[in-house]
Amino acid sequence: MSKDTVKLFQRACAALQSEKATLSKTLANAQATVADAEKRLAEIEAALGGAGSTPVKRRGRKPKKAAAKRRGRPAKKATAKRGRPAKKKTAPKRKAAKKKTARKAVKKAAKKPAKKAAKKATKKAPARKAKNKRSLKDIVLNVTKGKALTAAQILEAAKKAGHKFSGKNPMNSLRVMLYTNKKAFKQPSKGKFTAA
Repeated sequence: MSKDTVKLFQRACAALQSEKATLSKTLANAQATVADAEKRLAEIEAALGGAGSTPVKRRGRKPKKAAAKRRGRPAKKATAKRGRPAKKKTAPKRKAAKKKTARKAVKKAAKKPAKKAAKKATKKAPARKAKNKRSLKDIVLNVTKGKALTAAQILEAAKKAGHKFSGKNPMNSLRVMLYTNKKAFKQPSKGKFTAA
């Protein structure tokens, strides 16, 4: 694995972690908004349900059942209705519609930071690269000709030769190069490398 691939992977991980943090914040905010909206809806429904609960007394004639008893007719028995049951009131549908709009708002809010984070990650990708006349591989090959050196000794020699490392951990990139280029470098003993 080359050092550029490692760097790209590290940058991608950092971008994804920052995106995750922003998304979790927006999700928490949206959930709080949904909870507030549901609470308010319950209050409104309670207020609307309480207004029409008391029946109004009728003036004038008595109900038909009482009139039927007076005339001597037998009262009709309540028979079970056939077919589909009557539909309930449409009040719960409003609640569902408001939930849908809240969900849409959550999705929109989540999409915006995700797009911004993705754009930022692509913009940050071209980082400053150290300009070197010779590659690290060439310098290490010259340093290790006829000598068996440790990775720390090779790093010191590369720095003395004027090589500038662009990464935060130069030892890591050096070890990756030494262990992956098995045709160019050999290990005579554990932890020591020479040019092949």
